Amino acid sequence: MKTAIIVIHQLPRTPATIWFRLMGKGRVQERAIAEVAALPADDPYRQNALDLLGNLKVILEARATIEPEEQELIMQLSPLYLEKIQAAELVGEERGRQIGEERGRQIGESELILRLLKKRVGDISPAVQAEIKALPLARLETLGEALLDFTGAIDLERWLAA
Repeated sequence: MKTAIIVIHQLPRTPATIWFRLMGKGRVQERAIAEVAALPADDPYRQNALDLLGNLKVILEARATIEPEEQELIMQLSPLYLEKIQAAELVGEERGRQIGEERGRQIGESELILRLLKKRVGDISPAVQAEIKALPLARLETLGEALLDFTGAIDLERWLAA
């Protein structure tokens, strides 16, 4: 077993040492937080540091008594934590928008195909309608092309079975 002592304030200012310097005190910690804030938004060091700093902020805020030094640290971390939350919200909103658009296209495509199938093969059972509505968009597009060759409901049933 080996033991080592790290003198945090003597570490070089590199991304590889940022973790240790964030756990330092006073000016060393302040500079490390400023370095994290200055890193590009897509830098993995920044993302990991913001995750850890956010956890640290929550832990410090949960304490019954907060020392003045800890209160100062919370104040320094608050803008970074808020930035992290806002970035996550934007990602979530964008993903939700994409899902909504895809779902809207899928619903529109299934409704169009059901109308075309009704014209081509006649009435369609509710079970088959539900099966068609559940198809992913790519399969609906394929069905849309295939239905041009259908002559009856049996063709639709064969296509769905395949």
